Amino acid sequence: MRSRMVTEQTRSGTKPRLCFVVTSHVSATTFLKGYLRFLGRNWDVVLICAPHPALATLALEEGITLHALPMARNPSPVKDLISLMSLIRLLSRIEPDVVVYATPKASLLTSIAAWLTRVPARVYELWGLRLETSQGISYRIFWAMERLTMALSTRVVANSRSLAELAIGLRLTRDRPVDVLGAGSSHGVDIDWFASGADLPAVDEETAMLLKPSANTFTVGFVGRLHPDKGIDVLLSALARCADRGVTVQGLLVGAAEGARLAGQIESLRDRVKVRIVGEVRDVRPYIEAMDVLVLMSRREGFPNVVLEAAAMQTPAIVANSTGTVDSVVDGVTGWVAPVDDTKALANCLLDLETDREKIRRAGVSARAWVEREFRREVIWSLHEEYFAAALLPQSRNRRRK
Repeated sequence: MRSRMVTEQTRSGTKPRLCFVVTSHVSATTFLKGYLRFLGRNWDVVLICAPHPALATLALEEGITLHALPMARNPSPVKDLISLMSLIRLLSRIEPDVVVYATPKASLLTSIAAWLTRVPARVYELWGLRLETSQGISYRIFWAMERLTMALSTRVVANSRSLAELAIGLRLTRDRPVDVLGAGSSHGVDIDWFASGADLPAVDEETAMLLKPSANTFTVGFVGRLHPDKGIDVLLSALARCADRGVTVQGLLVGAAEGARLAGQIESLRDRVKVRIVGEVRDVRPYIEAMDVLVLMSRREGFPNVVLEAAAMQTPAIVANSTGTVDSVVDGVTGWVAPVDDTKALANCLLDLETDREKIRRAGVSARAWVEREFRREVIWSLHEEYFAAALLPQSRNRRRK
């Protein structure tokens, strides 16, 4: 059920061993690229993740040990039990000093396996709470999963202050604190890559045609999963309100479809608002560059890194005041906050910005400065490395290697 390591660094025997566990290769290749290599300067780094061809390249580039271990994203009792037993055997064999886990399924299974195998430092990185937009039995199941994961962890670190406050308010942590490092974020931003005026590829031909008609057209964008939790329906309704007020506005949606039913709403806008759904792209930067303002009316987040990426490119954002999302801008300085699910408030904000492009420019400059100061990836990585070192119990450094 698991493959052997793809690549492995030569171990000197002096570095403590840190094991990072996530469910999906998408999380690994998106959030951990560069980060694992950074940690590898002082740690013997091991990554455990569900198998995918892209992981072999990641392991080689990062210079880490990789173990591919199947984990189903959705609840599956039989598969989850098999994954748990495999994790127990794997952790018993590699004997990590610190195990760090993120994403719901990986975190639940790993917290159990790490507790059973007596890993000294067990760090749960809380990147969001799926239960926030769940109801009934689903809510109770997710609540119990989070409660158990946090109970079995020696430390819990959330990637935003509002998320930490929510976890405490929902009594998920018992008496254990939920830490937040710096201003938040799980992995920061590469400010050299996300930079306005950088050498960018062109947008696709259809998007170029959308952007071409008039330099005065107000382009409002979204980047992320096209999922119901992201509030894209609120964005589209707000664009319709703007059009009804005589403002020439268009929408640019970038991301993979994940359950958001947009076709009917977009069809109803056809004669008033142009909306382009680009789909998933390898490089989002030229699309962010094409936007006057980014909008993220999510109903829940951990900490939306896309807002920081856009900020680094001097594209400010309007965000909802929902958990995690509200932490991603300084209201009125680097962006703007609107009440979650409030179409009218979002439309009014867009109308105000459309008539004052200088306000957008000033916010973009402030947003870039804020990201440079608080969210440069090397700053965030260093904060996390120090946190892992503090979690490392003294006796774990002396554990016998097999």
